[in-house]
Order: sequence, then C-alpha cells, then structure tokens
Amino acid sequence: MLEGQVKRGRGRPRKYPQKPNSDFETTKYDSFFNVPSRKAEEGVTLNIPILVENVFNSLYLGPYKDKLFSKPETYKDNYILNNLVNNEKITEKNKFEKTCDEVFYEYLSTFKDKANDKYFTLLMKFIILFRECYDVSKNKDLPPDKVEQVTNKLKPDSLPDLCNEFYGEFLDSNNFFGIEEQEDRDELIEIIQHFCIWLFKNEYTKSKLSLASSS
Repeated sequence: MLEGQVKRGRGRPRKYPQKPNSDFETTKYDSFFNVPSRKAEEGVTLNIPILVENVFNSLYLGPYKDKLFSKPETYKDNYILNNLVNNEKITEKNKFEKTCDEVFYEYLSTFKDKANDKYFTLLMKFIILFRECYDVSKNKDLPPDKVEQVTNKLKPDSLPDLCNEFYGEFLDSNNFFGIEEQEDRDELIEIIQHFCIWLFKNEYTKSKLSLASSS
C-alpha cells in the first residue's frame, strides 16, 4: 500500500507526537476540493433546502432508518440539517467548549461553497451518519432508561477514534444506508480523512489518522 493511504475502514488515530506528512495533508486537505468530481461548478449556487430534504428522506425515511439513533419527523428536528437550511452562523463559542453537533455543522458550513451538489450531498450523508454512529456507539451498552443523545453534549476530541467502527461496522453492516455506487463508498474514506485532518488543524482533537502504509 502506498505511503499515506489508509485501508478501507482501517484509518487508526494516533496521538501526539507525530511528524506531519505534509504531502499527504496537502493532497487530502489543501487541494481536496480541486478535484473535478468534488469542486463547485462556477456560477452555480447550491439549492441547500432541496439537497437537505433529499438527504433527510433518503436516510430517515429509508429502509435503514431503524438502524439510526435519532427519529426526527422532519429535517427541522435535526440540528445540523435545520441549521444548513437556515444558514445559521457558526457558533462563536470558544473552540474548547463546542459540542460535536456544533463542530459537525461548522464543517459542512465551511465547505458548502466549495463542493458541487452531488458531492455536498455525500458530505451531508457522511456527517449525518457519522453523528448517528457516535450516538449509537455511546449508547449501545446502556440500559434503555439511560440512553440519550450525546453529540449535543460531548466534545469532539474523540471523534477520530470512531473511524474504524463507522466504516467497517456501521456502514458496511447496513449496506452503506443506500449509498449504492462503489465510487461513492470509496469516496467516504477520502471524506473521513479530510474531516479528521480538519478537526486536527482546528484543534478540535489531538488525534491524527495514522499515515503509515500497511500491507
């Protein structure tokens, strides 16, 4: 496997100290939205309400809805999707006080003008499913009376630790929640890496995905 690549579902978080792989980060972060299949079309503005409605319907009204933690009736019941439609400002809290939900929304809000409609739809699906996976993971061993949403309370530092479980178990065991094209499934790995680098660069986490090659 080439240096800087991560096996499907096997990107492992690594704590400080680690010498950054600048070539990897340039490709996976600084130049991420320069790829033609990802970048925004010149002069085209995304119709966020329509894209949000499509994502909500495909996930929360789809055949795998019972595998998700939350049960919103409309997109307005989902913090991230509702904020996107209303174009809410990113919270001005100290970065060390932000919750996972606030950081999830910030990520999408930061890059919504850099992606085309197809790719931004995939970004939204990733964030929503990653959020659901985190809530599922944190509650799976709790008795019913102790189950509660955690993404609106917990800080995002441990999010990179979820990557293996998210891709290798949560997505794979649920047929990728209707994401049918193999190209899009593979692209989710790229998004995971981009998201984790973004978390690290913005000091929301001290974890970095391992960039070491493996065979």
